Amino acid sequence: MSSSSQTSSNSLLSGHCHGRVLEVICRDEKSQESIAENYKNILVLIKDHLYTLNYVGDTELSAGSLISFELGENGEVEILKTGGTAVNLEPEGDLLRWRRPAINPSRMKLLRIRQQIIHGIREWFELHDFIETETPLMVSAPSPESQFSPIKTDSGFLITSPEFQMKRLLAGGFEKIYQLARCFRKGESGPLHNPEFTMLEWYRSNEALEVLMLDIEQMVMHLSGTIAAENFPEKIPLPPWPRVTVCSLFKKHLNIILDGTESASQLRAKAQLSGHDELLIDLSTQSDLTESLAYEQIFFRLWNHFEMEFSGSTPVFVYEWPMPLASLARNCPQRSGFAERVELYVNGMELANGFGELTDASEQRRRFEQDLKNRRSEGRSSMPLDEKFLKCLEQGLPESSGMAMGVDRFVMWLCGAKQIREVLCFTEDEI
Repeated sequence: MSSSSQTSSNSLLSGHCHGRVLEVICRDEKSQESIAENYKNILVLIKDHLYTLNYVGDTELSAGSLISFELGENGEVEILKTGGTAVNLEPEGDLLRWRRPAINPSRMKLLRIRQQIIHGIREWFELHDFIETETPLMVSAPSPESQFSPIKTDSGFLITSPEFQMKRLLAGGFEKIYQLARCFRKGESGPLHNPEFTMLEWYRSNEALEVLMLDIEQMVMHLSGTIAAENFPEKIPLPPWPRVTVCSLFKKHLNIILDGTESASQLRAKAQLSGHDELLIDLSTQSDLTESLAYEQIFFRLWNHFEMEFSGSTPVFVYEWPMPLASLARNCPQRSGFAERVELYVNGMELANGFGELTDASEQRRRFEQDLKNRRSEGRSSMPLDEKFLKCLEQGLPESSGMAMGVDRFVMWLCGAKQIREVLCFTEDEI
């Protein structure tokens, strides 16, 4: 262990303590005679902090042992109990998985901050009179959108989002609701993804999407005011945060003008005219893909080219997305061909995705059926449609807006973490 990661016993309060021995250094035979017999330096890990303790006694100690001791006011150690046998303190094992002493902040510390953030989120929603809901994790019909790979079980599907059930609550008279839900999406693994993750989702009836954008800004300010500033490595930018349209970003970064009427082939032609045809060179023009899926592939190939450029440390709301990319959003009244959809980005990372919710049942069914065609054309398995949700739309869903935020990424941003595994107790490869 490097000395820079050690903390002296002076910083450890006297009293009853529990920890794990990492190293035992016995008195060297050549050391001064004034040092007592059976003198040892003990390097002990307590939670995620290292302490060097001085111990004089006969108790056998070895690296990896659990230890209980009394620490006197003068720093003397009285060992009360030891447990366990000598173990190999491997970095990937559970003994050090969450609290590697050389890494600051430790994963254990980040998980403590995560708990404070989740507490603060709940506190903010309660202060604003939202009702916290709990909808099922297992459903008979998940979202049919082609980008999702739901996890199927013998009894149904694990949810990719609690969206459909929460909208049914809106139709039933609830007006301001939120949920912290466990969600599941097969095949999503990486620095920003885990197949099981936490989603914060909230809805307001009879409110514009802009109000939910304000919700995020106010919630973050609430967290920055109630959680110790040293837990957030960077100062959180004060709202209001920039609002930009998808069209403005395409014009600025690619010199492509989107008008909302482009087909997939027309979008490809615009990319070629603007000098970006190399970005699409491996996307075949001869394909069995549906028109909307072909458009989506071309769009995101172009989008990914500049995604890291427009969002720095200040969060940015990106709104007015092309209609083929918003299966559950209503049409944008002021811009034909675009949808009332907004995404929040920071440091090149998508944090939240919100809609002015589609309430037209027949249009929603048409879009779902198009999603199923997209899945088939891409070779993905088909999905049953959620008929109860569609019936709810037929009976009348109030004009509503909804927002979904990835809690794990949200914690990553606030804490300055680079990998999603740093803010999760366990990732897919650790279970």
